[in-house]
This record gives sequence, C-alpha cells and structure tokens, in this order.
Amino acid sequence: MPECPLSTSDGVKAIDVAWLAPTRGEPIEKPTILERAPEICVEILSPSNTPSEMKEKRALYFEAGAQEVWICELNGKLRFYDAPGHQMDASRLCPGFPKEVG
Repeated sequence: MPECPLSTSDGVKAIDVAWLAPTRGEPIEKPTILERAPEICVEILSPSNTPSEMKEKRALYFEAGAQEVWICELNGKLRFYDAPGHQMDASRLCPGFPKEVG
C-alpha cells in the first residue's frame, strides 16, 4: 500500500510504502488513517531526509505496532529493522526480499 497514513503519538505520518497482513482484521483498501501500524513500514529516503528524522520515524512506527521498518537508501540498498535501534541483515517477515532494489 503506497502512501499509508498512520496515526502516531507525534501526529499523522505518511508511510511511503506499507504491507498489511491479510489476517489483520480491518479494511485495508484506502484506509482513512490507520490506528495501528502496518506489519512492515518502508521509508524511501530523499536527499532532504536527515538521520534524526529517520530515527524518529522508526521509533514512532514501532511504538504504533510495526513489526519491521525498512529504509531504502538513495542507492537502492535496504536496511531492515525489527526494533528502533536494532538493524537486521534481512527481513524476518519476508526473508527472500532482496537487500537492494534497482
């Protein structure tokens, strides 16, 4: 789901891309604003993003219930997190997902 709005403790944030499990139990077609984070939240970096901004978004997404947060770097490399400051080598929810997109 692209541009997924999520209510966080710091207001509404627009997740660049999100994956919601089919068993989630709530409508996922064009939600107004999700109250619980998608299982996977993906942020695609732009040159204007700062490291502190990304750290804050990761923390907010996990606080709202995300299981993983993925960061797509400018060069297409992905970083996978399963907690605010804990980076993984690969996704646990989608272990076959490539570590780089082009």
